[in-house]
Amino acid sequence: MEEMKHLNRKAEVPKPTDLNYRIGLDIGIASVGWAVLENNTHDEPFRIIDLGVRIFDTAEQPKTGASLALPRREARSARRRLRRRGHRLERIKKLFEAEGLINIEEFEARYKRTGLPDVYKLRYEGLDRRLTNDELAQILLHIAKHRGFKSTSKAADGADSDTGEVKKGISANKTLMQEKRYRTVGEMIYLDEKFRTDCPWNENGYILTPRNKSGDYKHTVLRDMLADEVMKIFKAQRALGNDTATEKLERAYLDIMLSQRSFDMGPGAPSRYAMEGFEDRVGLCTFEGKNGEKRAPKAAYTSEFFVALEKINHTKIVSADGSTRFFTSDERHAIIALLHRQQTVKYTAVRKTIGLAEEDKFYNLNYSPKSGSKKSPEDTDFVKMENYHKIRKALREEVVSEHLSPDKIKLYDDIARILTLYKNDDSRIRRLAEHDIASECYDALLEMSPSKFHNLSLKAMGKIIPFLLQGNTYDKACELAGYDFRTENNGEKSILLKGKNITNIVNDITNPVVRRSVSQTIKVINAIILEYGSPQAVNIELAREMSKDFDERRKIKSDMEAREKENDKVLSRVREYKSNPTGQDIVKFRLWEEQGGMCLYSGEKIDINDLFSSNGGYDIDHILPYSITFDDSYRNKVLVKALENRQKGNRTPYEYFMVGKDEPAWNEYEALVKNTIKDYKKQLKLLKKHISDEEKAEFKERNLTDTKYITRIVYNMIRQNLVLKPYLNLERDRKKQVMAVNGAITHYLSKRWGLAGKDRRTDTHHAQDAVVIACTTDGMINRISRYSKGRELAYSRGFEFVDEETGEILNSDNFSRKDWDEKFGVRLPMPWEHFADELDIRMSRYSTMGEGVSSGTSPREFILSHRDVFNWINYPEWMFVEGRPGRRGVLDGIFVSRMPNHKVSGQAHEETIRSAKYYEDGGSVFETGGYVVTKKSIQDIKLKDGEIKEFFNPDSDRLLYEALVDRLNQYGNDPKKAFAEPFHKPKADGTPGPVVKKIKVFEKQTSGVLVRDGNGIAANGSMVRIDVFCEENKGKKKYYFVPIYTADVVKKRLPNRAATQAKMPSEWRLMNDENFIFSLYSRDLIYIESDKGVQTKDIDNVTGKVEKMYAYYTGADTSTASIAGKLHDSSAMFRGLGIQSLRKLQKCQIDVLGNISFVSKEKRMTFN
Repeated sequence: MEEMKHLNRKAEVPKPTDLNYRIGLDIGIASVGWAVLENNTHDEPFRIIDLGVRIFDTAEQPKTGASLALPRREARSARRRLRRRGHRLERIKKLFEAEGLINIEEFEARYKRTGLPDVYKLRYEGLDRRLTNDELAQILLHIAKHRGFKSTSKAADGADSDTGEVKKGISANKTLMQEKRYRTVGEMIYLDEKFRTDCPWNENGYILTPRNKSGDYKHTVLRDMLADEVMKIFKAQRALGNDTATEKLERAYLDIMLSQRSFDMGPGAPSRYAMEGFEDRVGLCTFEGKNGEKRAPKAAYTSEFFVALEKINHTKIVSADGSTRFFTSDERHAIIALLHRQQTVKYTAVRKTIGLAEEDKFYNLNYSPKSGSKKSPEDTDFVKMENYHKIRKALREEVVSEHLSPDKIKLYDDIARILTLYKNDDSRIRRLAEHDIASECYDALLEMSPSKFHNLSLKAMGKIIPFLLQGNTYDKACELAGYDFRTENNGEKSILLKGKNITNIVNDITNPVVRRSVSQTIKVINAIILEYGSPQAVNIELAREMSKDFDERRKIKSDMEAREKENDKVLSRVREYKSNPTGQDIVKFRLWEEQGGMCLYSGEKIDINDLFSSNGGYDIDHILPYSITFDDSYRNKVLVKALENRQKGNRTPYEYFMVGKDEPAWNEYEALVKNTIKDYKKQLKLLKKHISDEEKAEFKERNLTDTKYITRIVYNMIRQNLVLKPYLNLERDRKKQVMAVNGAITHYLSKRWGLAGKDRRTDTHHAQDAVVIACTTDGMINRISRYSKGRELAYSRGFEFVDEETGEILNSDNFSRKDWDEKFGVRLPMPWEHFADELDIRMSRYSTMGEGVSSGTSPREFILSHRDVFNWINYPEWMFVEGRPGRRGVLDGIFVSRMPNHKVSGQAHEETIRSAKYYEDGGSVFETGGYVVTKKSIQDIKLKDGEIKEFFNPDSDRLLYEALVDRLNQYGNDPKKAFAEPFHKPKADGTPGPVVKKIKVFEKQTSGVLVRDGNGIAANGSMVRIDVFCEENKGKKKYYFVPIYTADVVKKRLPNRAATQAKMPSEWRLMNDENFIFSLYSRDLIYIESDKGVQTKDIDNVTGKVEKMYAYYTGADTSTASIAGKLHDSSAMFRGLGIQSLRKLQKCQIDVLGNISFVSKEKRMTFN
C-alpha cells in the first residue's frame, strides 16, 4: 500500500529513452487511432503504454463528395466570367463611339430606361429596313452579351455531362432554322412558336422566352450562328444605305465579340497561372524516378497493354473440383491477339476464343444468381485497350497484327501523352502537327479526353513487358526486369517521416480525402517517435473506405444499414425460439435458411426447434479450416450437426468424405450443395477437393494482409523511409517490422478475445482497434494457427475424461463445439494475461470491474485504488506520473485530439439579396429597423390566425392579399393544393391579371452584409471565428465575444461590437482592444468553469450539468450571444451557453497525441 501511495504523486519520473515498443495504427478517412505497446524480449507486445485518437474532417463536401475547393472555384469562375463580359461590352461601346455610332453617355441613359424596343423584333426588322444608330447599337450590344456557345476544347465538350444536352439544343435549333428557312437566329426567335410563352394579359397574347432555364439548354445556339447573323445584318444595312454599318466596324466588332480567352493563358494578362499543359506536374516513376523518368499516361498504348497483361497473367480458371490454374501460353497469346482486334474484351469472348470447357469458370467472377437480373456474370469487361483503338481509328489504321513496331508504339504513346497533358485544342493541334499527323485526323483525336497517369514510366514498363509476355505475374516480372516491386528506398531512411521524399509521396496522392488522412497519419507517427523514440515495428490497418470514392463509400454505408435492418428482422424471428439470442445465433439462423434447413454434411433435416436447444446439437463449421485459411467470413461457414463437425476435424469436406465416408456419399453431398447453395463462391469452398501449398500461402496472404493500392503506399512509405529499432531476438531479423493488417483478422481477434463492442457514436473505439492491430504480429498469427489446428483436431479425436463433480465419463459427443471450446477445448490465445481487463481499464471502461466507479475516474486513479489490479498490471513507476500543462500523463485516460479549422474561407455573404430599405430605421412601414424584404413562393405561404403574417404591406395591394387568403381558406390552408394551378392576380374590374408565383414578404434580420451601395442586404456568410474579450470589475470577470465573418475578412475590417442577445448589431456592446484575450476557431479546445454548471446532452439524450470541463468549441449564435461545443470524444454536447457569467473561460492548445496546454493572452489578428 505504501508503494501505491508513493506513486500517487505529481513528481516527475523520466520516461525511458530505450523503450522497445511497436505502434498500431487504425487509419480511416477521418480518424487515426494509435497505440503504443511495449515489446518483451521475444519482440512480442506485453503491455499497453499509450493510446489515443486523432480526428479530422474528411477532405470533401459532406453531402456530395465534391472537392472542398469546388464552391470557391465555381464562384471565382463566375466572377471572372462576369468581369470579362463586362470588359467585352465596354470595349464594344468604346468602339461604337469611336466609329460615330453612339455617344456612350446618351446611349446608356436611353439604354437604362424602360420601354426600349423589343431587341428580337429589331433583329428581325434589321434584315429588311434601315435601323437607326441607337437601334443598331442595341442589337449588336445584345448579341455580344448573349453570344452563344463555343468551347476551346472538343474534349471538354465530350467530358461535360451538360454538354450533351447543349449539343442537342444546338442541333435542334439548327434543324429548325433549316426546315423553316429562317435567315438568322434573331428571326427564328422572333417568329417561331418554340420561343413563345402564352401570356393572356399581353397585347400579343404571348411573351418571348428565348433564355434557357436551369438545366434546360433547348434554346442554345452556336456562336458561329450569331456571327453569321451579325454579318447578314451589316450586309443588309449597307444595302439599305446605312453608312455607319461599315465593313471596318463589322470586322472590329466581330473581333471583340468572338474573342475567347484560352484556358492555357490563365486569368489576367500576363497571368502567373498561364501554362501550356501540365507536364511539370507529372510525378516520377516508381522505379526509374531517380533517372528523371516521369510517369506514363494511362492512355498510352504501352500503359494499356501493360495493365492488360497484368490482368491476363493474374486471372485464374477454376474447375468443378475447385482446382485452379492460370491461362496457358497459347491461351494468353489468343487473348492478346483478340485484344488488338477489338476495343473491349468480355469474359464471354475470352471463353469462346480459348475454347474454355463449360464446367470451368473464371475464379474472380461471382456466378451467384442476382435477383431480378438475367445478365451473365461473364457479360462484363475482362480487359480493354480503349484509347489505343480510338487513336488507331482516328488515324484510320487497320489492325494488321498484335505485334506493333517500335515506331508505331512510340507514335501511339506520344499521341496519348499530348492528349493527356494538353486540353486546349490549339495546343494539341500544334503538337500533333509535329508528328506529321494528317489534319483530317484531328477532329477524332481532339474529341478524346484521357486523364491520369500510371505509377510507372514508359521506360520501366518497356523493361517489364517482355517478362509479362512470358506469363509471369507482376512481382516476378519486376524481379526478372531488375526491379524490386516493393520499391526499396536505397537505404535513405530517417528517424522521422519528413523531407522531400515524404512530401512527394503525399503530393502524388490525387485523392484529397486519402491525402489528408495520410498526412495526419504521418503527424501521429512523428509525434509518437518524438515522445518514445524509434519503434521496433509498425502495424497498420486502413479502412476499406480509403480505397473508395464518395459514391462507393455511400453504397457501403447503405449496405451496412440494410444488413443491420436484415439482422434486426432475423433477431426478432430467432427470439421466437430463444429469448436472449447472440450474434452466433443470428449466423446459425441465416445459415439454416440458406441451407434449406439441411445439414450439408449428413444430408439430414435440422429441426428449427432443436437449432437453439441447450444440448447444442449443431455447430457452425469453417468449410476450409481456419488454421489453414484464416478465413472467418460468412462465405466460409456452414451449419452442421455437431457429430459431423467433430468427425470432419481439420480437413476439407472432400477429404472428410473420402476418408470418413465414401464416394457415393460425396456424390450425394455434391448434388445437395449444387441444388441448395446459390452463392457460387461458397459452392467452390464446399466442393474444393484439395488445398495446395501455393493456395495455403495465397489464403494466408489474402486474409491476413491488406493489399489495397493505398495501403501499399502507406506501407512502403513507412518501410522505406523510417528508421526502425532492431528486434532483440536475432531470429526475428527475418520477420517483418512493418505489417499491413487485413481488417478481417482484427475483427476476428476482437470477437474471439471477447473485447467490448464498439460504440461508433463516440470516437475512442479507434484506439481499441489500434491496440488489436498492434497485437496482430507474426508470432500471434502462428499461435492462432497452432491453436486453431489443435482445437479442430482435439475435438475430432473423441478422447474421454472424467467429470470431477459427477464422476461420469464424458467425451466430446456430450458437447457442442461452442461448449467444448468454453469448457475443455484449447482457447484462442490472448496477447498476454489480463489483456482484455487492461484494455478495458485503459479505455476507462470499469463496468466489469465492480460497482461504484465513477465514469470520470482516470485509469491511474482506478489502478491505485484497486490493489489486485495494481499488482497484476505491474506498470513501471514512470507511467503513474500525473499530467501537467503541455504533457499528458499516459494514465490520464484517452483525450481525443481534433484538428482545428483555422482556414479563413467561404462566402462573404449568402446568395439571396434582400431589400435593405427598412433595415436601418424601418421606414414608413415598420416602427423599428432590422427588417428585410424578399420574395417567397406562394406555395410556401400559410395562414396564421387567419392572416398571412409575413405579407409585406398588405394595404399596398389589398385585392391580391384577400384573394390569397380566400384561396388558402378554400384548401384548408394547404398552399401546395391551393396553388397547384396558376393563380392570377385579380384586377379591379374582376378580370384575371398576370400569374402570381411569388409575393413580397418581410422578415426580421439582426445582422447581414450591405451590398449594392447599401440598397440590398444578404445574410452573413461563414463565421470565421469569434474574438473573446474579458472585462473585470471588482475582481469579477465577464466574458464577451465579437463574431468575425468572412465579409469582415474581405473588407479587411475588425469589428468591435460584442454579440448581445435580442439586439441589433448597432446596439451591441462596444469592446476595448486591451480586453481582448483570444480568438476561437471551429474545433479549438477550451476549458470552462461554471458556478451554475454547463448543461450537456449525451448521445442517449440524457441531460446533465458539469461545473468543470474541457470541450471543443463548435460555433456561436449571435441572436442569443451563446456558444456551442462538444466533449472530446463526442459523447456529449452543449449549446446555448452564455459566456458572460462563466467563472473561467480559457483557450487550450492540443497536439496530435492529446497533450493539452493553456494559451496565454493572444495578440488580436488583423486582416491587413
